[in-house]
Amino acid sequence: MKEYKVPYCTIIISLATFAYSLFVCYEINGAFYGRMKIIQLEEYGGITFEHLKNFEFWRLFASQMIHRGQLHMLYSVLSLLVLGIFIERHVNFVQFFSIWFVPGAIGTLVSTLSVDPPWNLGTGASQATFGVAAFGLVLAVKKIENSWKFYGVLLFSLIPALTLDFIYAGYPKPGHVTGFVVGALLGLTYLKFKRPGELMAGRLRSG
Repeated sequence: MKEYKVPYCTIIISLATFAYSLFVCYEINGAFYGRMKIIQLEEYGGITFEHLKNFEFWRLFASQMIHRGQLHMLYSVLSLLVLGIFIERHVNFVQFFSIWFVPGAIGTLVSTLSVDPPWNLGTGASQATFGVAAFGLVLAVKKIENSWKFYGVLLFSLIPALTLDFIYAGYPKPGHVTGFVVGALLGLTYLKFKRPGELMAGRLRSG
């Protein structure tokens, strides 16, 4: 009998991102849907290395929840949600939060290096989504999470974002690449220190 595990961390992060993005959009535009200029997001969590020098560490978290456009936000939230439903079967609440937060924070900071001020504010959840997807890809390669549904989720989370990168930039954005690499390293580290019995329990939950 399959054991179902409620993905609490995934749900909380997804709802928080959705709610905060709607709030920020309403504060700026007076409506819950619309596009914003990147410089308008600084007040709400947009981040640069200068902010870290001023010990504004809250931005590492908030920057991943705000978006210039709500369509981008909805895609990021949906990607995270479907990824988390599968991945959180294998990790606990704190581990999943780290899989989301660490690649997202590092990737968001790296994304600011290729843009001139004052437009170099790091925002958005896509860097974190790439990190979570990379962690999931490691599980898939190692046959820990092995289903066609999950392969479809990985493609849904990566292909559209990469396609837009090539359309608008001509190459994968540095923040996305960084988030992906950090997520993959976290996946490999997770497998290295996970006991075989715990991995088997995760396989049983994924059915």
